[in-house]
Amino acid sequence: MNNFTNLAEKVRNYGLAKKENWLDKSDQNKIVKIISSIKPKKGSKKSWLSINLSSHLIKIIKLDFKNLSRSLYFINLAKKLKLKIISDNIFNCESKLAGIDFYYNVKSNDPVLDWHCDTAYSGKKDVTNFIDPNNYSIKFFFYLTDVSTDNGCLSYIPNSNKVTHALKRGIFEKKLNYSPYWSLEDYKKTVLIDKNYNYIKNILGQKYFDDFIEKVNLILENKKKTNIYDNEIKKGGAIIFDETGIHRGSKTSINDRMALRFFYKKI
Repeated sequence: MNNFTNLAEKVRNYGLAKKENWLDKSDQNKIVKIISSIKPKKGSKKSWLSINLSSHLIKIIKLDFKNLSRSLYFINLAKKLKLKIISDNIFNCESKLAGIDFYYNVKSNDPVLDWHCDTAYSGKKDVTNFIDPNNYSIKFFFYLTDVSTDNGCLSYIPNSNKVTHALKRGIFEKKLNYSPYWSLEDYKKTVLIDKNYNYIKNILGQKYFDDFIEKVNLILENKKKTNIYDNEIKKGGAIIFDETGIHRGSKTSINDRMALRFFYKKI
């Protein structure tokens, strides 16, 4: 249990935690076999798996027992790995499994996804329905291939989740005006607007905010050299992170990348 507590504490404090050798060989082989057999459709990089009773009933009605079996396997795997216990500890309250999907990224010199914020309305200019800042996911990102710098690893700016939580809170409570902040460039512009800057600074403190901006500047000024926030990890290991933090998926320049993800949200 101490290991779970330590992982949860790292996610709460920094936005991310890493755990090597989490999946045993048997589960690794089974997951690879499943992902290889149902790669995402052309034009897509990921496929979703059913997790609730209604979606399971649809599969039964359609006599799709193979995919039903796969979905149940992943749900049971989440229980076996005690992901809910970790998620509950991160949130400090009850949470639930909200989604399961997997990624299959082919070898490429393009990034899987450049620096961004998952809960930033995809960069839309006009947003009228703002999401409660407490409505976000903790993601468990299991790798089925080795990942490293320039080969599919996740990069994450430590503590960026706290800045985003403060910004989202101000927007949701109508104390701040919304402007796009999905990309890293837009994010920096948004948090440095005087009203936003003062609001976030009052919540987190001057030093904390200045340290964050320093990290952002380091990336924006040295994009081709910034691997300082990369999280290299071997097949079978996982990254746990708060999706509101600023992160990216690097290019898969050495081999294809397979990854399985579990999403947990507060109840």
